[in-house]
Order: sequence, then structure tokens, then C-alpha cells
Amino acid sequence: MALSHERVNPNEHLSIPEWITEKYFQTVLDKDEPDHVKVLKFTPVAAIPPGENFTSIMLRIYIDLEMKDASTKTKTYILKTMLPREQGGAEIELLGMFPKEQKMYETYLPAFEALYKAAGEDIQIAPKCLHTEQREGCIHFIFEDLSTRKFQNVDRLKGLDMAHMTRALHKLAEFHAAGSVYEEQNGPYSSEFLEGYIALKSEKFTKQGFQLRERSFKKSMATWGMKDAEKYIKDFPSLDQYWAMCSKSLDVDPFDFNTLAHGDFWSSNLMSNYFPDGNIDQLILVDFQNCAWGSPALDLLFFITLTAACDIRIKEFDQFICIYWERLTECLKLLKYQKPLIKLRDLQASLYKKYNSFYAFFALFNHLPVILFPSNKDSNLHCLMSDTEEGENLRLRLTSNPIYGNVMKDLYPFFYNRGLFNFNDYETE
Repeated sequence: MALSHERVNPNEHLSIPEWITEKYFQTVLDKDEPDHVKVLKFTPVAAIPPGENFTSIMLRIYIDLEMKDASTKTKTYILKTMLPREQGGAEIELLGMFPKEQKMYETYLPAFEALYKAAGEDIQIAPKCLHTEQREGCIHFIFEDLSTRKFQNVDRLKGLDMAHMTRALHKLAEFHAAGSVYEEQNGPYSSEFLEGYIALKSEKFTKQGFQLRERSFKKSMATWGMKDAEKYIKDFPSLDQYWAMCSKSLDVDPFDFNTLAHGDFWSSNLMSNYFPDGNIDQLILVDFQNCAWGSPALDLLFFITLTAACDIRIKEFDQFICIYWERLTECLKLLKYQKPLIKLRDLQASLYKKYNSFYAFFALFNHLPVILFPSNKDSNLHCLMSDTEEGENLRLRLTSNPIYGNVMKDLYPFFYNRGLFNFNDYETE
């Protein structure tokens, strides 16, 4: 393979840690490319544009190699590492995201794929993790570069059409089915999987985030074109109601169908490749930092709210649940799940339960403003969480963005009218 000369850097503003050198990759190269003689060139660049990931540093590593037969080739890898503490890394460390993801790639994801292989199906859920380690208080991952197999993300500003939504819901169902069967066969997941995005130990951080966003959010609500906007602004949750809602989301009904939820399932955390005719070939999930034991409703509310294209998000909402349910029951049967299969009516009802519906509000309040905002160098966790004029201006730009407002004028009333945004329900919690 000839050397690849194109080195695209989608985020020139990203500071690349100095320890990321060719020496660090030597162990991976010795295993992955045993016939290489030496590294000719080592080029680290950002893997994604600003606004695609807020909790880690993602790099694409280009390594030009000389081989034993005197030929040359280029290998690329994806490296994922932790943010510096002063740029939001301290909060991410508090939530324990990286140790959780390390356990997912070292233990659970290989086991899930092995369940399908034992049942006669070759189903890849996640990219291959070639190396993971913890040193000097930081955890690092090296992954296969899915772009070499033509995998790519869908434009987060456009959202997913029906074909992509269907395949993504099928993959989510495959992940959930394996997660439930694994728990049935091996017992409960380790304790860190009792919490996801919301954790009791991060109460202060969560409350601060709500208070920072609340001002700009309520100010922007009047600009979206909602009928009766004053009613929605008046009924907006108080800080106490919001935290009660967060806390309630940690409850899990043992009599419901439960699984290992992905916890951060949206368009940038799935990748697809395609047949020559444009139809989807494969779809793979990425980013397993927020997995938590609970109802599949958590992922379903989060995913549909954040990812479906504007013209089908509400129109096909109930159909999305059915698409997922059909594939879930199919996979549970394949993997010989021993408990009763969840009924469609019960899955639909689970979306409205108090301990699940938080994820609808959390998605459109916390994530959707960022997802629908074009790439910008200021779109980072540090700026977003800064109690400064710069931070407040960014938050106001996010929530007053016309693209976001066009979605919210229909989506906010949709959930409100279904009772999911009746925040008074939490006053006695």
C-alpha cells in the first residue's frame, strides 16, 4: 500500500499532548504490523471537529511504515484519552467515565459479541480496541480506525433518516439483548454501572450545570415560536425539581425488563459504511463511557430526541419504539433469554415512568442545543460550563440558534402534552 499523503486535521485548535509519540505506539505496531522495519513518519491530528465530543480527546494517528520487503504503507489508529483537568477533565474524572469504558472494552463488549458468535451470528457491536492502559492517573485507548473500512458519521445537524434510524435501533436492540442475557448468565454488573450520566457524587456539578443553562434556556424559549410559550416558561423546573428528577432516574424497577443501557446514544456515537448503491452495509456503536443498568427507555428517549431527522422525529416516534422492540425480541430469543419477553405495550408505557422520562428533558436541555450548533472552536466543555460572560454568550447562542428553535417549537410541547414535563410530580421526592 502506498503512503497516504493526505493529513486532514478537522480541529486545528486542539492541543495534542506531548507524550503521544511513535514510541508510545511501538507495542501496538509490533503486534498489528509485525513485518514493519521502522517508522518513517508519525503524524497525530484531531479525529473529529469541535462540538462532536465533549468528554475526551480524540486523535487520528497516521504512521508511515517501511516494511521488511522494502515497501511502504500507512497505518492509522484512533487514540482516545482524558481531557486535562483544567479543561473539564476533573468533572469527567469525578463521573468515572474512563474506568467504566475500560471495563466495557476489556470485559463486557467482547463477551456480548461472543454470545452472538455462540448462537451462530457474527455481530460486531463496537470497534476493535487494540490497546488500553492506565498510567499516571490517566486511561488511554487505541482503536482500529473505522474510516479505513469506510465507516462515517451522519451529519448531526441533519439527523438520521428512516433507514439510518431503523439500523441504529436494530443495533441498539442487539446491544441491549446481549446486555440482558449476559447479566442473566453471569450476575449483576459491577457497582459503577449503577449510575450513568447522573451520579449522586456529582450532585454539585449537575446542579451548577443546570443553573448555568437555565438562564439562557428560559430566555430563548420565548423566541422559538411556541404557542403558549409563557405557560412552558412558567412551568420550567426549579433546581430542587430538577435534582429530584435526576435522583429518580437512578431508580430501577426489578420487575421491569432491564438491560445495560448505552447511556449516550446519539448520531456521533454510531458509524455506518455503505454498499455501492448507497444502502447501509454495517453500523457500529462507539463511546461506552456512560453505560448503566436500567430500562431501555433511557436510550430510546435519549436517542430519538437527539438524533431523528426533524421531519420524522415526532411523526414516527411510536414506530421507532416498535422497530426496536421487534429486533429486541428477535435477539433475546436467539440468545435464549430465560425470562418473559417484554410486551410492546409495556415498552411503550416505560417511556412515561417517572424514573425514565428524565432522559427526554435531559436530552433536549443539555445535549440538543450543542448537537444542532454548527462546529465552532468555542464548543467545548470548559467554555460551556464557565460562569463567565463568554460562557453565557455561548449558551445563549446555542439555545437561540434558529435550527434548535425550529425543532423545539414542536418537540417541547410534544413531551409536555404527554406528561413527561410535569415537573410538579417530583415535588414530594
